[in-house]
Amino acid sequence: MVKIKRGNALKKTATYTGRVRTLVGLFKRPPVMVVAICVFLVLILLLTLFLGLRSISSGIERYNKTISYLADSFSGINKEIDVRTARLSSAELLLNNTNRILSTVYFGTADLEEREEFKDFTAFTLIFEEKYYLITAGHCIEFEDEKYSNFKFKANNKSYWVTPDLITFENDYDNNNDYAIFYSNNLFNMGLIPASENEDMTPQYILGNTERDLNLVKRYSDAIKGESGSPVLNKKCHVIGVLITKDGQYTPVSTVLKVLAEVEASIK
Repeated sequence: MVKIKRGNALKKTATYTGRVRTLVGLFKRPPVMVVAICVFLVLILLLTLFLGLRSISSGIERYNKTISYLADSFSGINKEIDVRTARLSSAELLLNNTNRILSTVYFGTADLEEREEFKDFTAFTLIFEEKYYLITAGHCIEFEDEKYSNFKFKANNKSYWVTPDLITFENDYDNNNDYAIFYSNNLFNMGLIPASENEDMTPQYILGNTERDLNLVKRYSDAIKGESGSPVLNKKCHVIGVLITKDGQYTPVSTVLKVLAEVEASIK
C-alpha cells in the first residue's frame, strides 16, 4: 500500500511540474492568439484614453466658448450702461450737485477812481494741487488801459464780502488769453474741478451771475454781458474755460492751469 501511494504522489508532482513548464513556455514564446489579445486590449485602452481626452478637450472648448460669450455679454452690458450714464450724467450731476456747484461761484466788484463798484463780474473757485484759487477774467482787472482796484467778492450762499490777493492776470482779450488769479490761504474751502486733457471739452454750461444774490446754471449758449469770469463747464461739470465774452469766447482752463503750475513752482 505504501508503494502505491508514493507512486501516485510522484505522478501528481510530475503533472504540476509539466503545467508550470507549459506556462513558462507560453510566456517565453507566447502563441499568436495571446499576442493578438494583448494587442487588442492595448488598442482598446488607447482608444478609451483618446476618447476620454477628446471629451475633456471638447468640454474645455465649450467652457471657453461659454466664458467668451459671457464676457462679450458683460462687455455689451457695460457699454450700454456707459451709454446710458453718459446720457444722464450731465443732468444728474447738475441735479445732485447744484447747491454745491453754485457755492463755488462769486459775485465780484471793482472800483475805478471816480466811482466805487464800477465793475461787476463773476468769479469762481478752482482746486489745484489741493489749494483753492479764485479765478475770473483778466479784463475785469484791467481793460482799455483802465486799471481797477479794491476787488471784493461775495459767494452765492454768503452775505459777507472777501478780499483775496491778486496773484497775476493777463488781459489779452482778443486772443482768448484773458484770466486773473486770486488767492487766500484761509478764505476758500471748496472749488470746481478742472477738466483733464482726455475729457470731452465741448462747452455745455456756464455758472452765470447777473445779480449779487442770484447765481444761475445756464446753457453755454445763453451767456450774456456781465458774466465775464464765469466758469464754462463740460458735461461732467468740470471747468474747461473762463468766459470772457457774451458770445461765448473763453480762455481755456489749460492756460490757467499752466500759470498755476508756475505759481506753485515759484512758491516752492
